[in-house]
Amino acid sequence: MNTLTASAAAVFFNHDGEVLIVNPTYKDYWNLPGGGVDIDQAETPHDAAVREVREELGITPPIGRLLVHAWITVADKGAQALYIFDGGILSDDDQAAITLQESELSEYRFRPPHGMEDGLIPPHLADVWQQVLSARAENRVTYVPVRL
Repeated sequence: MNTLTASAAAVFFNHDGEVLIVNPTYKDYWNLPGGGVDIDQAETPHDAAVREVREELGITPPIGRLLVHAWITVADKGAQALYIFDGGILSDDDQAAITLQESELSEYRFRPPHGMEDGLIPPHLADVWQQVLSARAENRVTYVPVRL
């Protein structure tokens, strides 16, 4: 059966230009904070990013514009629409207030944005990650197709 799912995430930085990543307890790789869009509740991808950040990190920083829309096609299974939004630079207060959702996340850290592809994120998202960085730096939105 082919299905379509949607997920949303936000990319946050600290004042040193490092990106916030989280370690899910149910996956092998690190992620940006985010999760599934609740389509049954007519939730938008932006609303999902806001909700997921609040649930996973316990903070409610402003989440800005869309950076990347990735369409991930998995042969004979369906597709996932992934929306990544710009969370900007987290204030010192927001960083200090991070409280992980322990049922889903084991830890978080700030990492230099380049080199994330080296075993931290899923290999099929390496191009998506590079496009997030480019879209943010160039103040644009990017569409990224991924076929698995």
